[in-house]
Amino acid sequence: MKKNVFLLIITTLFATLIFSACSSDQNQTSRADSEQQQQQTELDRAPDFEVTTIDGQTISLQQSLEDGKPVVVYFTASWCPTCARNWPALSEVYPEFDDKLTLVAISIDPTDTEDVIRKLSEERGFTFPSTAGKPEIMIDFGASGQATTVGVDKEGNIAFKKRGEALSADQYRELFAGLLN
Repeated sequence: MKKNVFLLIITTLFATLIFSACSSDQNQTSRADSEQQQQQTELDRAPDFEVTTIDGQTISLQQSLEDGKPVVVYFTASWCPTCARNWPALSEVYPEFDDKLTLVAISIDPTDTEDVIRKLSEERGFTFPSTAGKPEIMIDFGASGQATTVGVDKEGNIAFKKRGEALSADQYRELFAGLLN
């Protein structure tokens, strides 16, 4: 009889311990899921920024949104081979959308001065606005490197992030058109 009572107590304690551990894990998971959803919501909202292009134009997220225009930010670097493959496609497509959305190429390299980007723009025939190195904006957007295209919809939410990809002109057209709808 004592042996049965002892086994019952041990079994009860073991079951209680497992139940509370599972419950604790579930609470931690729920808490982690909640924190992740909050972070995702915060990441979905594009950070405000203002830059001056090599042509002296001021571009800001806030102003573009007030004008009812979505924004495309292309994080680039003068030395980036994938970026170099994207520049012709961006130069081809941008004139088709320049009155409907705001596009700006922002260098992530602080050594990409205004002179470096101006020379690069002239040599490569950029048709899109470009800025000198502003790595802090890339960090604010949660982008992890160059050759990253970020689309911000008319409400100021990040609609897409394409990182490290060489995109064709048609792929850019599709991304840009998606922001307009």
